[in-house]
Amino acid sequence: MEEKKIKLIEWEFDDVMGELKRISLVSDPAIDEDFMLFNTELKFQTIDDEKRVVTGPAMIPDMKIPRRDENNELYYGFFSSDTVERAAQIFFKKGSNTNNTNLEHEFEVSGVNFFESWIVTNPEMDKSKELGFNVPKGTWMTSAKIDNDVVWNNYIKSGLIKGFSVEVRAQEVEILSKINDILDGDLSDDIKWDNLLDLIKTQK
Repeated sequence: MEEKKIKLIEWEFDDVMGELKRISLVSDPAIDEDFMLFNTELKFQTIDDEKRVVTGPAMIPDMKIPRRDENNELYYGFFSSDTVERAAQIFFKKGSNTNNTNLEHEFEVSGVNFFESWIVTNPEMDKSKELGFNVPKGTWMTSAKIDNDVVWNNYIKSGLIKGFSVEVRAQEVEILSKINDILDGDLSDDIKWDNLLDLIKTQK
């Protein structure tokens, strides 16, 4: 029986080669030819309705993200906790990023400002837990103030827009292509995924 091959990618970027262009307001994840577009599969929350503030995760470390290549072959990728922290730092280095956003990675909008950002260091004691999120250590959390009446009323309050999605230009590093020694078929098993990540970290 031919050994199953699964392509696994770690996305990396730095100040020179990488770029985090903006955080978009989205309903579903997407992918683009140049920038990779990701959401976290977790909805943001309206933390203060009167102040029009929404808070949620921008990036989650080690979260397996399915993608298809140019041949429509399925592969998986992830960001390490170091890369997630670097992304948060790079995003706020350029001040114009904080009010440069769009809807569904397409329609530019004004009146949306990202003003708060933190990396979760202790999930049980973190502010994210107090706000009702259950995210792992290393998650990048952020908050945005929505002053645009159309965005607030027609998209966020209506539920059409559900979360954040980052636009990233990153390098792809293939980690393993043959992982049957760890996986017995499907990456949906979180325990096996954790074992795989442990193996990757020991090989670096």
